[in-house]
Amino acid sequence: MSLALREDNFVVIDVGSQVTRAGMGTHDTNKTPVVAVNMSDFNYPLKSDTIVSWEDLEACWHHILFKELGIKKSRNEHPVLLAVPTQWSKFEHERIAQMFFERFNVPGIYIAPQPLLALYGCGAVSGIAVDIGEESTQINVVIDSLLQSQATITVPVGGVHFDEYLLKLMKNDAALVKQFEDKEGITLDKEFARFVKVQPGVCNVYVGHDAISKEKAAAASVIENAAAAATEEAIEDDVVTTEKEDEDKAKDIPEAIEIEYKGHKFSIGAYRHKVFDPLFDLRIIGNNGLNIIEGMRIAASHCEPPEIRPKLWESVALCGGGSLVSGLQPRIRSEVADELPVSENIGDAQPRQVGFLRIPDYFTVLKDRKYRNLCTWLGGEIVAKLVFIDAKNYVSKVDYNESGPSVVHTFL
Repeated sequence: MSLALREDNFVVIDVGSQVTRAGMGTHDTNKTPVVAVNMSDFNYPLKSDTIVSWEDLEACWHHILFKELGIKKSRNEHPVLLAVPTQWSKFEHERIAQMFFERFNVPGIYIAPQPLLALYGCGAVSGIAVDIGEESTQINVVIDSLLQSQATITVPVGGVHFDEYLLKLMKNDAALVKQFEDKEGITLDKEFARFVKVQPGVCNVYVGHDAISKEKAAAASVIENAAAAATEEAIEDDVVTTEKEDEDKAKDIPEAIEIEYKGHKFSIGAYRHKVFDPLFDLRIIGNNGLNIIEGMRIAASHCEPPEIRPKLWESVALCGGGSLVSGLQPRIRSEVADELPVSENIGDAQPRQVGFLRIPDYFTVLKDRKYRNLCTWLGGEIVAKLVFIDAKNYVSKVDYNESGPSVVHTFL
């Protein structure tokens, strides 16, 4: 059992509907996951973060542990931390524990909610975690490391909707449609739309949106105050630097851009910058649900006491694949400014300016903007380093053998 306590043996699995990431060894947390499994290879066992096939999910985890990471099942000395969606119930947690102990022979397991890990990965213990996923956007609030389940909001829009919307916009581009007519074996379909969406610098949320007007920027500079705590200082610094990076990238963006796809070149118009508009107005895709700004506001308003709410707006963590698009933070800040109350009374509990968290600079590899969506993974590695050094912190095989699957609830 002693080997199971070595950091070299700790395994972290960050579960996703589209991609599940994993790695082994937490002695160095300043690294990217060594395993990134496409869930399409396992028939997409998760739909909207809900388990639809336990058999396929087990096959995925089995593949990660024993094929990708090369663990020996007969002498498994590798405790596993699982980062999972918040909506998984006690039943799911018990079945996971049973699977990992009885099928995978792990010495220990710890199940952690992804929003909490996302904030940990950004060096915070309180804030709003916004996960822009494949089929939906999950908004969760954490206060002093406690997930506020009453404040969980689901915005019914995600990556698949962005793909469909971009495809619709492209099919309205007569010139692009004609370009495809001249190419054999290539069709203007969702696969092409997704390819365009994920290309760096092709789609962003700046062009045509006037994300930050001079008036709003001036107002923000007046109401913004110096942060008192060191973590707040880091947040305020990030507000400036991250937004500046996005603004720099948004300068002199051409009306159209040429991309290469399967050996052919195609011209994509300025509509490529409208791809993420459904996040802010679901009516665009025929949905009347809450948009991301309304969801964040309602989530924050469900937390008590009211005095804590302004602090939440200063600690927003964007994660998920959709969080990587350029210009998203300034757009959110601009639209949030129209939703939040403003009072002239200094004593009133109200947000100042929306602050976005990021992976701290001392993670010299992961701090790169392109790894923004790995904050949950990083949080998992940090927690694994802390919990697996003491058997009192996680579910061990001894605990499981004595109490059965229900013991997992003791550590949630």
